[in-house]
Amino acid sequence: MATTLDLHDISYIHEGAPEALFDVVDATLPQGWTALLGDNGCGKTTLARIVCGALTPTHGAVNPSPSTLVVAYCEQECAHEPANLDALRDDWSPEVIALRDTLGIGDDWPYRFATLSGGERKRLQVACALHGTPDLLVLDEPTNHVDADTRGAVAEAMRAYRGIGVLVSHDVELIDATCTQCLMFTRRHMGGRNRTVLERYAGGYTKARRTHELRRAEAVGELKAAQGRRRALESARDVRRAMMDAASARKHGGHLIDRHDHDARNTHKWNEKQADKASAAAYRALGSRLEAARREAASIETDAKRYDGEILLDITPSSRRELAHVPAGILRFGDAAGGAGCVAVSELTVDGMRWHARKVGDADGAAQGCPGIRVPRLGVGPRDHIGVDGANGTGKSTIVRALLGSVDDTVPTLYIGQLPQAGADARLLARLHRLDDADKARVLSMVAQLNDDPDRLMRGRDPSPGQLQKLALCIGLLDGPQLIVLDEPTNHLDLHSKQALARFLRGYPGALVVVSHERWFLDEACGSAE
Repeated sequence: MATTLDLHDISYIHEGAPEALFDVVDATLPQGWTALLGDNGCGKTTLARIVCGALTPTHGAVNPSPSTLVVAYCEQECAHEPANLDALRDDWSPEVIALRDTLGIGDDWPYRFATLSGGERKRLQVACALHGTPDLLVLDEPTNHVDADTRGAVAEAMRAYRGIGVLVSHDVELIDATCTQCLMFTRRHMGGRNRTVLERYAGGYTKARRTHELRRAEAVGELKAAQGRRRALESARDVRRAMMDAASARKHGGHLIDRHDHDARNTHKWNEKQADKASAAAYRALGSRLEAARREAASIETDAKRYDGEILLDITPSSRRELAHVPAGILRFGDAAGGAGCVAVSELTVDGMRWHARKVGDADGAAQGCPGIRVPRLGVGPRDHIGVDGANGTGKSTIVRALLGSVDDTVPTLYIGQLPQAGADARLLARLHRLDDADKARVLSMVAQLNDDPDRLMRGRDPSPGQLQKLALCIGLLDGPQLIVLDEPTNHLDLHSKQALARFLRGYPGALVVVSHERWFLDEACGSAE
């Protein structure tokens, strides 16, 4: 088994792109876990696929070659069955039983992947990635869709892994709990242009972020000092230019001397000639120093600017008293229908604008083939901001489907689910390019406010899931929705994007229903539960 993996001078450029996604990437991946961090669309998944050997870099090499290793890759999405699901299902060795127990995987899960919740699918997906003890393992957003208990189980399974691990994630707690180093993609500004660089930091996310902030503050201080020196030299050069102009005026004032006073005229010429030489030399010296100061300021890299504005919407809340409602009863998992034969294996409690789903009883309902969630009467008013949380498999998505099924067709509604539909990325990009100039400008402006690069999105042919998530929201906002329903909207989003999305949702004037495992996000978007 390899003990390290070296990335040497790695560059990657998409076909037809005007510039590299990233270039001159050098890094060493030791045994243990390395976090790969950065904003949506910066190239994390691309680099992860290069590390795995699934993608060939435009330039550079990975040593040893991934083709000589046992490699496993756990992708972001969990819409499809893992390739080795059958192998995991049929393996009852003590090691695999321990892995199942660690991740809390039910014996029947491999047989009913299509009926599992997003979090349950993710647990099974992670187990399949760990199965077979690969030399190199890449986990791409392994805690998308999962609750706090599952996040802890994933972290425990990761800590037991002894190979070379790469974690692509925005989950601060998971990174701090498992990673010994962070590789951070950062957009840097230098000499009037932005470029993407990869920086190494020791420790988990919290330590890496603190070190990054210190480096950023130092760079900003250096830039300000260099710009101050440049301005001082520009001012000194201007003064010297004024002195030379004055000397020139005096020189041309020689006609005032009596033309018969040859001694005075010769003295005047000699003095002005020496003054010209001294002034010219001083001016040239200042020019050289100024040019050096300009080069120094241009060579200092600082973090590229982030957008911190607001998304402005002209949306009027509905005049209806209630936009969605669900009668009290038991909702059958899967299709959100009710029925006398359903057994409640979970229930929903309502505390103002916070709804919490929790498990009750045991899995008897699953054995009878009709498990469900017991709910009180639910209603969504025209200005309500409702946050829904709870463990995986308790029926949160079932509640969402029931609410959506009750909405009148005349109510403009925007729904974004946690699992993208097949071909959704192509349809979104096609719609973006079909928009007229005014609407396209509005969408790209909103994308920028959600911490993304509009130019990169317009050029990109393979946008990241996080970019598609933002684009789906921004294009949907063009229709002026009076009700927005978001199921796990923070999946795939980087931390800055989550914060920007929460700020926008907090100010959204219409009705909002958000399902999330991130309670801080629900507090920001929907108001605190306390």
